[in-house]
Amino acid sequence: MSRAKCPACFRPAAYCYCAHVHKVVNTWPVFIVQDVRESRHPIGTARIAALSLGQAEMVVLNPEKPESIPDLLGEAFSRPLRNPALIYPGANARPVTDLSGDGPLAAEPRDLLFIDASWGRSLRLLNVFPVLTSLPKFALDGLPASRYRIRRQPSNDAMSTLEAIVYTLQQVEETPDFSVMLTTMDWIVDQQIKRMGNKVYRENYVPGPQ
Repeated sequence: MSRAKCPACFRPAAYCYCAHVHKVVNTWPVFIVQDVRESRHPIGTARIAALSLGQAEMVVLNPEKPESIPDLLGEAFSRPLRNPALIYPGANARPVTDLSGDGPLAAEPRDLLFIDASWGRSLRLLNVFPVLTSLPKFALDGLPASRYRIRRQPSNDAMSTLEAIVYTLQQVEETPDFSVMLTTMDWIVDQQIKRMGNKVYRENYVPGPQ
């Protein structure tokens, strides 16, 4: 028999983190396309963002069934996306700071679009939903090491989806302090490490000699 899950965070009732979610009002709307495989991950950080932000939506995409959403930008969310900016690294991506108040592309708040998937699966989503590749891309740089300590990252500058959202909003909005959202992730990570034990954590997630 499956365990009852919280209808908001989708975690088993005993591990629900909703009491640790900090509500934050954002001016730049956040939209998240989540790979179907990521939606099954027990500690997905994108949902923390969706639960925390006043303006945030998330939809699950299956790259094996692109026909299920023929008009991704127009029909997948509760409204069509307006002048969306895809936050995604790449050779042709401009820095996120270009969108900020002092940046060359500073303007009224626009829709921010994020992909919640592993690196390989995100490339797959870009391939099967070509409208994503047509969007202007913006990338973050010069960021601290990821605080998502219970997942091996593909590179030193990789980060969780929640961290990408937080750092993007911090650069395009002057207030509030979006970093409070990371404390929710910190609490979840700490609880997970306690459950697995320090020995298992060190053997599987701490880089370098043990």
